[in-house]
Amino acid sequence: MPSQATMWQNIAMARLRFLCGLAAFLLILAESAVAAPRLERERCTFKPPRGDRVECFVLIVPENREQPQGREVKLKVAVLKAKRTAGVEPLVYLSGGPGDAPLVASSPGADALAEGDWWNETAVIRRKRDVIILSQRGAGGSTPNLDCFDTRMTEPAKARRRAVTEQQEKEILARCRANLDRRKIDLTMYNTPVLADDVADLATAMGLSRINIYGVSYGTRWGLEVMRRHPSLVRAAVFDGVYPPQINGEQNEPAIVRRAFEQLYADCAADALCRERQPDLRATVEGVIEAADRKPLDLTLALEDGPQSVQLDGTKLLMVLLNMMREGEAASIPETAAAVKRGDLRLVRLFAEDLESNDGGLLEQNAQQFDGLYNSIECRETWPTVDRAARRNAIEENGVYGLNARASKSPTFCPAWRVAAAPAADRQPVKSSVPTLLLSGTFDWLTPPIWAREAAKTLPASRNVAFRAQGHGVVVQDPCAARLRDTFIEDPDPKKALPCRADTPPNFTAAWERARNMP
Repeated sequence: MPSQATMWQNIAMARLRFLCGLAAFLLILAESAVAAPRLERERCTFKPPRGDRVECFVLIVPENREQPQGREVKLKVAVLKAKRTAGVEPLVYLSGGPGDAPLVASSPGADALAEGDWWNETAVIRRKRDVIILSQRGAGGSTPNLDCFDTRMTEPAKARRRAVTEQQEKEILARCRANLDRRKIDLTMYNTPVLADDVADLATAMGLSRINIYGVSYGTRWGLEVMRRHPSLVRAAVFDGVYPPQINGEQNEPAIVRRAFEQLYADCAADALCRERQPDLRATVEGVIEAADRKPLDLTLALEDGPQSVQLDGTKLLMVLLNMMREGEAASIPETAAAVKRGDLRLVRLFAEDLESNDGGLLEQNAQQFDGLYNSIECRETWPTVDRAARRNAIEENGVYGLNARASKSPTFCPAWRVAAAPAADRQPVKSSVPTLLLSGTFDWLTPPIWAREAAKTLPASRNVAFRAQGHGVVVQDPCAARLRDTFIEDPDPKKALPCRADTPPNFTAAWERARNMP
């Protein structure tokens, strides 16, 4: 029989074990509380049309999910409410870039949802489903924001950005990267797989067991990663401008650009009016680009901040033509190139103003990429696997079609940005049985239709549709594409007959009439 001292010793040890277990349990509980995603309501700055409603939140998640007590990331969330909701799964929009910020207006005081025409663009889906827009971590609308330049869209800020030299550009990047290090921001936590987990955390915080996803451009890669990492979460997916992880977007850019122009030349030759007016379109296009490289075109652009003078060399003229393709204006390229050849710069000025107003690039002294999230993702997932020698050879071999690739600064940016390459597993094709609609534009040189075909190989429940006359982001360019998206989300059957046609060729006649009627 144990002594009284031994009995009290056993009781004390039992209490100690109980207290240690309780402490461990409370620690686990505390850590799980910190790690759990939280959704906090915030005041909306958006002004919905009469009869529509929007709710605004901040999603709070760990920067590093393996260190739940560390830094938190805050992401803006907007929920465009359905007219009626009967428990149907919402549609979550995944933006492009990487680095796009759909919830941040382009100018102070503006309404980002109105700028993006979100209310009209989602009207059909919102008859019964909420549409949720989530900020990308590291981009505008998130804290921290990795942008390396003044994000204010004031005219002085624009002027300063335009005047940045290449040496100053390198210094800005170096200072920005050093500042992120001082703030102990972990750039390894700003990549596609982590963004995919943000989507899953959003669903958890909102109590959603299933969602639909709609991704555009880089948002398609983001969405595919959601399907890979969280296969039971996604009911249906629509991807517009498909960029699958097994594709390296920088390796073959010159050949992709050439193929897009080859298609344009073939379409013009097959059209009676275009063939008659432009019997040798290839020579015209290549000739005006080469001539601009020898003697740049002098233009004065009418912009919001007043008239701005710009010189279009061959590279910048090609940028304008490529932007026309991207925006679904490929049919206007023959008349634009022919007009430039005659010395008539009205059409090229019109399209140059469109490019500079929306994306910039023409007035800057050099190509720039100060978006820290873009650099973190592209320098991790794309540039480490580029065969630099093969890329240089492709630029040389493709002549004027390689000028855009030649202007890229990523080979300079990435060594300065210092992020490790993605593991090989991240670059493997996504295999999923989720019903998926893949949309492309024939003249999309950013995410060409061949990439959608590549993605479809491991998506057995997918439907792949290429829009004959369109460019990048066909849903906003072609009413049929928007209709396909909306009907597929309602009934995600990839074998169902299409409700409209995607094979309408470029309308060269309408483009000619518009050019003829220009003042």
